[in-house]
Formats: sequence, C-alpha cells, structure tokens
Amino acid sequence: GHLGLVADVTDKPSCEAAAAAVLRAFGRIDALVNNAGITQAVGTLEIGGADYDRVLDVSLRGTLYMSQAVLPAMRRQQAGAIVCISSVSAQRGGGIFGGPHYSAAKAGVLGLARAMAREFGGDGIRINCVTPGLIETDITQGKLGPERKREISATIPLARLGRADDVAGACVFLASDLAAYCTGITLDVNGGMLIH
Repeated sequence: GHLGLVADVTDKPSCEAAAAAVLRAFGRIDALVNNAGITQAVGTLEIGGADYDRVLDVSLRGTLYMSQAVLPAMRRQQAGAIVCISSVSAQRGGGIFGGPHYSAAKAGVLGLARAMAREFGGDGIRINCVTPGLIETDITQGKLGPERKREISATIPLARLGRADDVAGACVFLASDLAAYCTGITLDVNGGMLIH
C-alpha cells in the first residue's frame, strides 16, 4: 500500500504529524529520504535575509526536523536508514543554479548527516548522503536551452545530464541492506562531473 501526505518540512509539528501518520498506517518506518529543497541563483552580495532563511530552512532545517520525526521510531526498531540529499554544489563551491547560500545549506546537510550517523550507529540506524550533479527536474525545466545542455554535457565524462532515476537508484541502494555497512558516507551521483 501507499499513503500520500503533505508536510511542510520547515514546520516541526507538520513533520511529526507526517511520521505519526506513516506509523499509524504501516506500524514502522524503515527509510527516510530527505529530498525537499529549493534553490536560488543569486550572488553573495544579493542574498537577503529572507532569501537566506528560505533556502537554509528547506534544505537544512527540513533535514533536521524530518530526521527528528522518524528517529524515535527507528531507535525503537533498532533499525532504519536515512538518506539526505545534498549537492555537488556543496563540494565544488557553487553550481549551475544555486547561489552561495544554497551551497552552504547543502554543505550543512553533509555535516548534519555525518554527525547523526555517529550518534545513531549504535541503534542500528544508518545515515548517508547523496550528492547529485546536474539533474533534470522541475527546478531546471525551462532554465536550460538545448545548446546550453549540450555545452554542459560535453564537460561531463558520462556525456549527459542526470535523471531523477539516477538519484533514486542511489537512494534505494543506501536505504537497502546492500549498504548495510555504509554510514556517514557521501555517494556522488554526478556522471563524473566532479572526480576528486
């Protein structure tokens, strides 16, 4: 079965209500993917307070609040996996779309996930990150013409932009028992855009 829910990840009670609804429906929570995010393409000197709050709140506060919402259930089970979506932008210092506050938020996600991985490993809970490169999603729709896509693809060893299912596959791996001995890792899914 499946269950569709709406939650505002920047609102703690909303996150707790979503987790409670899943527990009522299924009795347990095995995996969480922290995938909510927004971006804004502005330079350092253009970032206003409201812009900063919006971008940091969704990516970083949202990752914290949703993780806090599911961790007690995972701790009771002594099992669970959390996958946090960061970005290549955190690793290379900016990306195609995100401003410096987006890079900062996504770098914060890496630090938060690693710290949680240390804290909850003894409870059988694994917490890992995925750092996607340029993935064609609703965020990128209409922002890249065919010529720009060709230019970018030419700089990527796998010679194409990423697809949502490229990231989904990495999340399935990290959430599954195939990754049973992986915690605190960062899995790059960028077609070779950043080889380091």
